[in-house]
Amino acid sequence: MSEKEQRLLDPGLLPETLWDAVSETLRLPPAIVRAYQTLIEHHGLQGLAEARGAKDSPVGGSNRQETDKHFAQAFSGSVARAQLAVIDPKREVSRASNAFIQTLSGNHLCVTDAPCGAGAAVFAFLTAIAELRARDVLPRQPLNVHLIGGEISEHARAYAAEILDELRPFLESQAIFVEAEFFPWDVTDKLSNTNLIRRMTLVSDGTPKCLLVVANFSGALGRNSKRKAAQPQIEELFRHASATNSVAIWIEPQMNTVTDEVNGLFAELMKWVTKLFHRFARVNTDGDVPNPVLLSDCQFQSPLNPAKTHPVRLAVMRLDLVRSA
Repeated sequence: MSEKEQRLLDPGLLPETLWDAVSETLRLPPAIVRAYQTLIEHHGLQGLAEARGAKDSPVGGSNRQETDKHFAQAFSGSVARAQLAVIDPKREVSRASNAFIQTLSGNHLCVTDAPCGAGAAVFAFLTAIAELRARDVLPRQPLNVHLIGGEISEHARAYAAEILDELRPFLESQAIFVEAEFFPWDVTDKLSNTNLIRRMTLVSDGTPKCLLVVANFSGALGRNSKRKAAQPQIEELFRHASATNSVAIWIEPQMNTVTDEVNGLFAELMKWVTKLFHRFARVNTDGDVPNPVLLSDCQFQSPLNPAKTHPVRLAVMRLDLVRSA
């Protein structure tokens, strides 16, 4: 059976609310579009959202100005990128899609999202799953999620909490119940990393499934010096997240700084996994595609101006956090 045939979610069943098959355009889940529009209006960020230039690439930061700019100009793209990994309409990232569908099928789940930002990635896949349930594509089995978000910006953490409040009625209508905690987290700070891990360990104890999400981190990690400082904390996070039925999904924009086979972030991650993480993490390469880095791209409909579309380019790695002797 080929990589393209090993699918838990048949792209042919995707509803038009998530994917326009004719124009090959991604549509963000209606619930997250409404939530985003509400927050943009409530915080007076319409002008900032419209001011993004074609060459702007906001990466966020710890202060309010940087957070607002990133939320107004990059949140929707981050949602689209995570959604593309979940529904995989072009059959290009099946390993990631299968992990999401299997993990989010039901029961109890611990999700650790670090860095979580304003929650774009985790809310993208929760609302996508809820929309698939609402359209009778997936069964509506109770899913109890304990979300642990780690983020350096207190303002981004506040946005994440606000968005969840907006999303909760729709999620619960589809039997998805979320309890969330957002913690200060700096990947270069050992103490904040330990605090996050301590809570993750307590929550995941006895939980049948665990999901570690790392999304849109390449801008913050930059090049070698920052990666070197971050590596011990990332190793600790992966090690403590490893357990039976534990998966990590790392999602990034499809850029040379991520995908370059020598100096890219994912090349560095591969070195860590093979040399340092091999006792508790392995790259999933099921199917006919041996490359651990999977790529996909398309257009997505703007949540603030439906007449416009923007490109979204995805690079994703799936790692099974399985402990070995």
